[in-house]
Amino acid sequence: MLTLPREPRPSLDLVKDAIAAFALKGRGRARPDDLDARDPAFIARVLPLLGFLYDDYFRCETELEEQLPDGPFLAVSNHNAMTGMPDMYCHMTAFWRLYGPSRLSYGLMHDLPFNVPKAGAWLNACGAIAASPENGRRALARGAAVLVFPGGDLDACKPTSAQYTIRFGRRRGFVRLAIREGVPIVPIVSVGAHQSLYIATDGSRLARWLRLPELARSNVAPLGLALPWGLIVGIPIPHVPLPVKIHTRVLRPLHLGLPREAASDPDEVERAFARIVARMEAGLDELRAAGRHGLFPRG
Repeated sequence: MLTLPREPRPSLDLVKDAIAAFALKGRGRARPDDLDARDPAFIARVLPLLGFLYDDYFRCETELEEQLPDGPFLAVSNHNAMTGMPDMYCHMTAFWRLYGPSRLSYGLMHDLPFNVPKAGAWLNACGAIAASPENGRRALARGAAVLVFPGGDLDACKPTSAQYTIRFGRRRGFVRLAIREGVPIVPIVSVGAHQSLYIATDGSRLARWLRLPELARSNVAPLGLALPWGLIVGIPIPHVPLPVKIHTRVLRPLHLGLPREAASDPDEVERAFARIVARMEAGLDELRAAGRHGLFPRG
């Protein structure tokens, strides 16, 4: 098991330069379907600040069961903490520390953040592209590592009581994509970020009543508590996460070993899906038992 070490705290000049890079990039616009919007120079400039948050605020502990594949692969992760998404930033920072900003990598993202002023351009420059099978295919065809959170809002907005579960719903597109493109799946499990707020219910029934799936591509209308808003009522807006410790494990790659035509076979897809989720649930159980995460980590 490889554990990423802490890095020295960045100098004040590097932090100031990272803030300046964010300010400059925020003047541009997001291009959700443009793979060339990814900017390795921008990533290199902001990495010291992200690294500071990684080491000192979230106290991230990232473990790898083995090194990542050299070629293209699909990284599949559970999701936590509503739209604050500290787990996503930690995954990105760990990858860049291991392989540098120059190694081609993308993340498939819901289209809503692309419309948030400044944030869309920042995420786009870090490699975020709109979540679609075509964009995933194009990124893998370039030989990239591609990160996807199949559960999306269902997983990120699950109740706090369900924080150690995988909620991918009926979403199987990532399995079909991996089979069609013949790439391995790298499962990632993470715990801790969901304790950065409290979610009583995901409000999925309320969301259906309000027709949010059709109107806003949102399957949830969560109820809970988070900083700085206090009470969250139905709108999963980003929050200021508490300084929780995040523990992540990158599991061994899964080579599905299926012919490409199996992507059109629902039974084959379902068996592959069950295999992936079972491995992730076992990994989550191990991290939960270790207890090195959340507001009050053990050890």
